Amino acid sequence: MIFHFILNPKSGRSPQQKKMEQEIVDACLKRQLSYRIYYTTCSKNAITYVRSMIKENPDERQRFICVGGDGTINEIANSAPGNPNIEFGVIPSGSGNDFVRNFRSKRHFTNIDAQIDGEARPFDLIKCNDDYCVNMVNIGFDCSVVIEANKFRKFKFISPGISYILGVVVGFFFKKFGTKMKVIFDDGEVIDKELTLTAIGNGKFCGGGFKSAPKATLNDGLMDICIIDKVSRLIFIQLIGPYKEGTFLENKSAQKIVKYRREKHFRMEFEQPQPICIDGEIFNSKTIDFTVIPGAFNFVIPKGATMRFPEEYDK
Repeated sequence: MIFHFILNPKSGRSPQQKKMEQEIVDACLKRQLSYRIYYTTCSKNAITYVRSMIKENPDERQRFICVGGDGTINEIANSAPGNPNIEFGVIPSGSGNDFVRNFRSKRHFTNIDAQIDGEARPFDLIKCNDDYCVNMVNIGFDCSVVIEANKFRKFKFISPGISYILGVVVGFFFKKFGTKMKVIFDDGEVIDKELTLTAIGNGKFCGGGFKSAPKATLNDGLMDICIIDKVSRLIFIQLIGPYKEGTFLENKSAQKIVKYRREKHFRMEFEQPQPICIDGEIFNSKTIDFTVIPGAFNFVIPKGATMRFPEEYDK
């Protein structure tokens, strides 16, 4: 097996990159592994690198461990969906790191030896038109928050966590509240109205820990769809706590405005192109088709870490 370590020097603006590189070198030399270290230089660079390595070693089993955030994980997942010889892992170093929240014992993800000894398991991907989502798609308010937070992240003196909080403030008080969406399910149900937000989850978390899809599991062959009607800012702020904690499905007030479905396929349409947030990255589309691709993402669970299961939250 060839081990590849993909480092994103801009992710989280971490000062630990050189230290991490030395830890990688020491661990691989000690085990006499075949390995490479690659620094990304621009957006989508990880996709190019992974595909070039697959072309160079088409029959070789390869493990790509990316140091970065949810956006970097999304890049590597889009580079080789469904390839049985390719495994992907992550050492979280981004601003949100929501994908790894789906696992217990987060500390094992930053341990190089645990990554090398980890077991790869097949997880689902959500195909969004021609792109793939690893964790979650956000449309409406959640997406607006990400757009505004990205603006604040350009300032070095503002931390990623504070950037997101500022994005929430701007999105809540100064941006249009409500987006016209048409949601079309395969059983014939159509929702065609203004909505506060729609979250489509393969994993449970988004936005640095908001449990928007509390019943989601990474390998169940289904995506969890949370649809929230357009409401006043006052009602929304009253329900933001249950939404963050993932208890809104049991909240009587939230039940009046929330629809939650689990599907293999559905589609959405908009009157004009709308920003779509896929794993923290922003795209624009007027129509989008969502399909679950079971077992298309071979993800490395570091030794010592375990999955969280939905029954933990169904209390």
